[in-house]
Amino acid sequence: MPAPDAAPRPAPTPLRFGRWELQPVERRLLADGAPQALGARAFDMLLLLAQRAGSLVTKDELLDTVWAGLVVEENNLQVQASALRKLLGAEAIATVPGRGYRFALAVQSAESAAAATPRPPRPEPLPLRLPALIGREAELAELPALLERRPLVTLVGPGGIGKTRLAQELAHRHAAADPRRVAWVELAALADAALLPGAVAGAVGVALPAGEPLAALAGALRPLELLLVLDNAEHLIDGVARLAEALLRGTAGVRLLVTSQAPLRLADEHVLRLDALALPPPDATAEQALAHGAVALLVERAQAADRRFALDARNLDAVLAICRRLDGLPLALQLAAARLPALGVQALADGLDRRFALLNAGSRGGPARHGTLQAALDWSHALLTPEEQALLRRLGVFAGGFTLELAAAVAADAQAEPWACADRLATLVERSLVSADGGELPRYALSETARAYALDRLAEAGELEVLRARHAAALRHRFAATQHDWLRLPDAEWLARYEPELDNLRAAIDWSVADAAETAVALVGAAAPLWHHLGLDAEARRAVAATEPLLHDAVPAPLAAAWWRGAQWAWADVDPARSRAAAERARRLYRELDDARGLYAQLTGEAGLWATPDARA
Repeated sequence: MPAPDAAPRPAPTPLRFGRWELQPVERRLLADGAPQALGARAFDMLLLLAQRAGSLVTKDELLDTVWAGLVVEENNLQVQASALRKLLGAEAIATVPGRGYRFALAVQSAESAAAATPRPPRPEPLPLRLPALIGREAELAELPALLERRPLVTLVGPGGIGKTRLAQELAHRHAAADPRRVAWVELAALADAALLPGAVAGAVGVALPAGEPLAALAGALRPLELLLVLDNAEHLIDGVARLAEALLRGTAGVRLLVTSQAPLRLADEHVLRLDALALPPPDATAEQALAHGAVALLVERAQAADRRFALDARNLDAVLAICRRLDGLPLALQLAAARLPALGVQALADGLDRRFALLNAGSRGGPARHGTLQAALDWSHALLTPEEQALLRRLGVFAGGFTLELAAAVAADAQAEPWACADRLATLVERSLVSADGGELPRYALSETARAYALDRLAEAGELEVLRARHAAALRHRFAATQHDWLRLPDAEWLARYEPELDNLRAAIDWSVADAAETAVALVGAAAPLWHHLGLDAEARRAVAATEPLLHDAVPAPLAAAWWRGAQWAWADVDPARSRAAAERARRLYRELDDARGLYAQLTGEAGLWATPDARA
């Protein structure tokens, strides 16, 4: 019994969330005033979660409270959480993988309908130990100054690029000075933007007053000096933008750091887009390579998995190949490092054509969306509209980049409005799934990993061969004027038009040789001036040899003439007699076609090749 002079402890007040009222003293849960059937364990779990709404409640805390003095398995928590979700709705309780649970509904005391007095922040604790942050020194140095100048900074980049890890490092440094001035809100488990104000209020440690939720939250945070980190905002982008706008208008001391695959598009927002980790040049030594973030991360994680691993001259080429083929993506590099002890460096490098099957073991306790490389891309893909998903998978047929014109010709739906492809492509760029080079007429590209994912989705949709045919046809159309343009354009302008499509040209020829003979012949003839100008005669000879069996009487004469002209250049240095024979065939065909322009180009080409007699002819 308490001492006679002890002050009586106030009874816990009821808690309200939506249509529900939780009465701790009566141990009742009401829905619209009607009592609900709820077991004792479920009630205790709900009470603890609701009292800490918006904040992480660890598994140990729940077990110690709900099963005090008993030893039980963790699956008991899952059973009770499942029962509560069935009653309150799936979005009410969020699982924080490997750590515990969070009550996601906005909660207020039944006695605080009018206002609430802000309490000192009670932020959700950051992890006490974090892995080393590698390759982000420049961004980490830049962020504090950015947040001093701008009230909202958004870290933007594709899934697995390291946005969360960078934000954690910055938050830790702020918390070292004053933990009460940092709050972290993990958004990935929230399915509804309406839950955002309650989640933020819970993470900061303030009660959410009655009234319009965003205005009430801004009022509750107004007295505070606070760095508020909103992690993984991409699936709630519009709701997070409204939240940020309300806090920017309604507070002076709150700074927002948001991580997202897309920016919020607010006027006061500063977007810091994270690029891939730095890759060394192909001729780097082992010591030089370790100074680049991608290699340093792979090696550090590999040594954590196997202390015997060391980067040296014997495995350097394979390590560099892994880093390049994984696009310097931190998540992919960490997953690859986990495989090194079992596979070895060379086998891992050789197996990256099957990267999604190979890199399928993430660390325990991490976010589910980062459990595998496939899961990270699935998360991003699921946030797109069906039309955007279709465009993404179809862009997988491009190799080495593409223009908007080519994207529209190959990947757009025939019935779509002309501007629709541009809008959808802009969304993919904004969401960090496609990169743009920023030129006046930008070129776009998918990373090697994103392209592999797109091709898998394209095959699943049954569109792979159709899109490869479209791609080859578009390249045939694109290159049809190469010889004509060569005569009328300066070399630099001509090269700027055609050289960027060299990888696409190669892919189109490879497919056409087996599936579209006439297109293959047309592409080789059209590409001949480019190969010749760039000195790629060995490549030209391989293409000529692969397509010569496809020449037959049904091939249109203009295409055959251009092909023979290309063969003339391809063989000039290694087999002059064969080259001269090809030139004669081309000359005869241009005469038969009465093609004065083609004949002129052919004759001037011959004059350039054989101005000096070749003794081998």
